[in-house]
Formats: sequence, C-alpha cells, structure tokens
Amino acid sequence: MRRNVIVISGTPGVGKTAVAKELAKRLNAIYVNLTELVLEKKLYVGYDSERDSYVIDEDKVKKEILKISKRNPDKCIIIDSHYGELTPREVLVRIFILRCDPRTLAQRLKRKGWKKEKIRENVQAEILGVCTVNALKEYEVNLVYEIDNTNRQVEEVVNEIINVLRSRNKEKPSFIDWLTILTPDELADYI
Repeated sequence: MRRNVIVISGTPGVGKTAVAKELAKRLNAIYVNLTELVLEKKLYVGYDSERDSYVIDEDKVKKEILKISKRNPDKCIIIDSHYGELTPREVLVRIFILRCDPRTLAQRLKRKGWKKEKIRENVQAEILGVCTVNALKEYEVNLVYEIDNTNRQVEEVVNEIINVLRSRNKEKPSFIDWLTILTPDELADYI
C-alpha cells in the first residue's frame, strides 16, 4: 500500500486548519478535516456533554482514513486533526504536530469565546505535549515532527513542512518543552 497521508495535528487553536489547507493547495492534495468527517459519517459512539464533544469510534475513523487513501492512490491526502495519531501507519508519510506558546494559545481560545474550563483543558494539553505523546505512542520518532507555530506566518510553516517532506531538513527534530519557559505562576494558572 502506498503511503499518501500527511497529518497536521496539534491542540485546538494552534493553527492546524490554515496550515493544512495551504499545504493541500500547494501540493494539489485532498484536504480532510477529520472532525468534520467524523460528524458527517457518524464515526462516533456518543456525546460527552461534560466535555462538550463527541466520543469518536477510533476503529471506524481508521477504516475511513484507509478508504480515502485507497480511493485516491495517486493523490496526497492532508488530514487536519487533533487526533491525527489515528491515521494507520501503513498510509502515513509523516505527522506534523503544530505547537503554540501556551500563553498565546490561551489568548486565541479566549478570543474565540471558549469557556474558561475548555481553555484550561486545551492549554494543559499543549503544555504537556499530548498530541506529540499520542503520536509517539503510535509511530516511530522519525515520522513525528514538531513545529513551533507561535507568531509564524502560514506560508513559513508550510515551507518548513515541504522542506522536511523533501528531506532538505536532515537533522533530527527537537521536541518543544513549554515547561522550560513558563514560570511557576504561569503554570499555576493552567494546572
């Protein structure tokens, strides 16, 4: 089976959608917003009213990604999702985890009108690198690449992704650790 899926992942609010759409445009690829696909195809098992989100059926999501890949063997598929680690390894080219300074992320989510508890939950996930940890549980480290998207233009991030895909960037990627830059008081706001 041909590997033709590139995943753009990260916590909500880091800029996944803008980057994924621009990357799809630049690569003449098919763009898939996994959350929209889950809702459209009813790939969930229920709704969690406390978290205000659907509980996805991981097996159905994986099967749907495989179907999309198989139906489009000559096209690149760009998946936009904060649960990109559900992409089956056999079709994955690479997973790019967009990261954002937690202080900036909190401001973005507040501007979007998110509830305080939902902001705190997502900033915690960003501080702890949950999307990266989930990706590293599923894939080898060479398939996972983090990009600090804080205060960067979409075009700049897309260029970095394309360079990595073309193997111009041969050095082993480093991983972002927000715990080293946040003060104890800043951490206390979110923990």
